[in-house]
Amino acid sequence: MNIEKVEKQITNPELVEAIKAMRKEFSAETQNKVLNLALQATFLVPCVVSKDTQLVADENNHVQFEEKPQVKFVLIQNENTGTFFPAFTDAEELAKFQSEEPYQPFGMKFTDLAMLSEQTPNINGFVLNPFSDNLPFTKELLADMKAALMKHREKMQGNVQ
Repeated sequence: MNIEKVEKQITNPELVEAIKAMRKEFSAETQNKVLNLALQATFLVPCVVSKDTQLVADENNHVQFEEKPQVKFVLIQNENTGTFFPAFTDAEELAKFQSEEPYQPFGMKFTDLAMLSEQTPNINGFVLNPFSDNLPFTKELLADMKAALMKHREKMQGNVQ
């Protein structure tokens, strides 16, 4: 999983406009545009970074202390829908997020967020711009998208051979 420490350079104006268009007039076409743009996007994800000191032995068994950073993802909870990783399209959306813990935003691709959601128990998925667009990508939706992409890939490979 590739996590980059970035903030200002992540923007997704096409995706933001596509979400607005989908909310205004929902159709298969507007939904597919949002999904296709989201699949290509990088989002800002708030994380708490702490340094943990550990004893580490080198190849000669010399022991020394090393600081190993640990990343903990910040979660948001909704009484009705469960626990989600929050993800933001840009710094302006991220600024709407308030947390008791000091956090740092990291850039994560859609596929990394989907994999993280899939592999984390007690998480329902991730939600894009939870304080404005509030667009959830539940585990069920992510599984359906993955199955559709795999089916499409198999079909394309079958046409190539």
